[in-house]
Amino acid sequence: MDPASPPLPATRTRPTARGWGMLFMSMGLVLLGSLLPEPAVVQLGLAGLVIVLLAWPVSARNLSGLTIHRTHPPAAFAGQLFAYTLELVQEKDRTSYAVEVEDTVSGPSERGMDAAHVTGGQPAIRRFETRLLRRGPRHRARAILTSSFPLGLWLSTQELRDTLDMIIYPRPVPPRSLEDAQDSALLDAEEEESNRRDWCGDFHGIRAFQPGDRLKLIHWPATARAGRMMVRLFDQRLPEKYTIVFHSILPGQQSSGPDAFESSLELLSGMLVYCRDHTIPLALTASFDRWRTQQIPNGAFLESALESLAGARRVIDRDPGPLLHALSTAEPGSRIFLISDIPVKEWEHLIPDLPFAITCLGINELRIKRPGIMMNSASLP
Repeated sequence: MDPASPPLPATRTRPTARGWGMLFMSMGLVLLGSLLPEPAVVQLGLAGLVIVLLAWPVSARNLSGLTIHRTHPPAAFAGQLFAYTLELVQEKDRTSYAVEVEDTVSGPSERGMDAAHVTGGQPAIRRFETRLLRRGPRHRARAILTSSFPLGLWLSTQELRDTLDMIIYPRPVPPRSLEDAQDSALLDAEEEESNRRDWCGDFHGIRAFQPGDRLKLIHWPATARAGRMMVRLFDQRLPEKYTIVFHSILPGQQSSGPDAFESSLELLSGMLVYCRDHTIPLALTASFDRWRTQQIPNGAFLESALESLAGARRVIDRDPGPLLHALSTAEPGSRIFLISDIPVKEWEHLIPDLPFAITCLGINELRIKRPGIMMNSASLP
């Protein structure tokens, strides 16, 4: 729950259309009764004026003492629905009537809440689901309290501005094409080379061909014997460790905008969630985190990495030294991913020939650099 909100600003009160109508009508009755003369008409007009004037302080006082409290989880992904509780509390020993609350955290589909009455010690509560679209550790929040009590003659408004202390991680973009990205680079390889490839683990057996199976898995001798398409079946491959490096190295003068950085963080977030869901250990090194390397052996240690993404600020680098150091210290046998908000073509020449494959990712391209060969395009993430 958020800490107690600061005192609300002064109430702004203005006449409603009904209030203006009653005010002009009362003044007209007073003028008409004076001209006729008709004392009863004058008295009726004066009574109307008194009612309008007395309703003003009552309407202004109706919102005094009201505060807003919000209950929410400590963290969520951008765009993800989460449980949200909005409480309208009367701090004083009195009752407020006909209060409408418009809360920006409620989202575009939910306005907030309407409370017929709020008594001290008995808050008005509404529970629903909402979401936030911008990442970050803190978010601006605004609540507008309005009331036309009494009689709908005056409209009183109070505006509360505060902050919502909730960590919103970048929206994860599932890297569906990365699961076999390195295999995609072998589509143009020789058949002898592809047959030697351990596609999915240890050989398990042979089964009938099913829609979606790779053509390179077809077992031709068994197909000839059975008279129908047969494919090789492999055991599930044990997860290998991933080494993920995020950088914003810009060798040239042109730079991508902030939207590219946000999209790259979403891709990085999707990579982290992918590793968590597939129980893949990983090491994360990021330029926005001062090139600090975080070892994440399993999903239980993912929270700190996602928090660093939530508060990330773009840092443009010109020196490729930290990137090359991160590659040189990668654990042998791990699968290397380079993610950047800079187009791959701008920085791919900075990567030297290394004895292991590197998957290079941009927001709209995926390339794989294998030992001793050129960069090969693969399917888009």
